[in-house]
Amino acid sequence: MNSTPSARISKIYLISRLFQSLKTALVNPKKIVRILKKQRDNFYESRLNSQWSKQDYILKEIDHCDKAFYETNKTVPEIEHQVGRYLNMKTICSQIIAEGLDGDIVEFGTWQGLGLILFSRCFSNDNTNRKFIGIDSFEGLPESSTIWIKGSFDNTSVELTKKNIQSKFFQNQSFSVELIKGWFSDPSVKEKLSSLSKEIALVHFDADLGSSTTQALSLIEPYLINRTKPIYFLFDDWGCHPDEVPEAFLSWLSTAGTTFKLQAHKLSSTRFTRYYKITFNN
Repeated sequence: MNSTPSARISKIYLISRLFQSLKTALVNPKKIVRILKKQRDNFYESRLNSQWSKQDYILKEIDHCDKAFYETNKTVPEIEHQVGRYLNMKTICSQIIAEGLDGDIVEFGTWQGLGLILFSRCFSNDNTNRKFIGIDSFEGLPESSTIWIKGSFDNTSVELTKKNIQSKFFQNQSFSVELIKGWFSDPSVKEKLSSLSKEIALVHFDADLGSSTTQALSLIEPYLINRTKPIYFLFDDWGCHPDEVPEAFLSWLSTAGTTFKLQAHKLSSTRFTRYYKITFNN
């Protein structure tokens, strides 16, 4: 079959680019070396990024990662997120233990259980009786908004999450795990949370959407009434879109600060996370 005019033009273009590359190599071989090195680095970082996006790989490797590893590899998006947030989680959990702060760990947006599993490791030296409570619809996102698509993250279930937790959660006789299935707006979720936990030390907001984050903050409000002890708010997905998690929290804070006499103190952040210590003036 004869080549089409566009195909012949494409071949001519590729041949000309090849000759141009050869010419560049002869005239400026150092430039070619830099290009090849950059391609090699990009390939290496792409492979690392793929590995660090998998839950099993994260749990296998993350305890071996320190600040030096993070600084060396933080240009890799998944390392910057997963290792960065884990190191910040560990610092905050150590602070909670040092303060002798009682209370449970509550997570909004549990998906397949990775967050709760990471927190169990962060509290591995803790002897305080704590419940780790994961709240999720286990049906994906409830709506579309900005970058988010309704139904995303539906590749989960209560059964799958329980299986992951049973096999990977840090075993400590002082810990117990509870999962609540339901939309944050469902009154039954509020009832179940109230029955399971009387005091909360840390809340992990991993709900992606601004509307879901607002609903989660509303569910936490009963625990803030006349509170004197600090509580920690850890936001995932903070850097994904300014109209989602950041706007939801800052809007809530503008009224909650007066209602509950609280202040938010930024502790740490990564590209996608923002962590706060909430203190009270009661």
